[in-house]
Amino acid sequence: MRTCKRDFPGVDRQTSDMLALDVIKDEQAIIEGIVKLRRQSSVSLEAIGYLMGSDPAQISRYLKGVSSITLTNYLRIARSLGYRCKIVLEKDENCGLDINPLAELKLISHKVHNRR
Repeated sequence: MRTCKRDFPGVDRQTSDMLALDVIKDEQAIIEGIVKLRRQSSVSLEAIGYLMGSDPAQISRYLKGVSSITLTNYLRIARSLGYRCKIVLEKDENCGLDINPLAELKLISHKVHNRR
């Protein structure tokens, strides 16, 4: 499985690796869902490729997880199968991280002077 960017530079290496594995698992779940829908719908790679303006071999690489793909292309493949994709973001209680990037952010109030 290839993803465009696997590292999280704002955390230590171990945490970065853990988060990267979570991303890979989530991506694999998306691919498995699309493959399952494709099998149920009996839609050929040629048909998906035609609708997307892409080569069927490239669609195959996407669905095998050996080629980098954007979220937009996952959504386009789902639409070509006749499905809409709904993304649900949920709190991961098992990640073991207490990441709140805004907690450390200090904002200083200031006055704006309009001078003409």
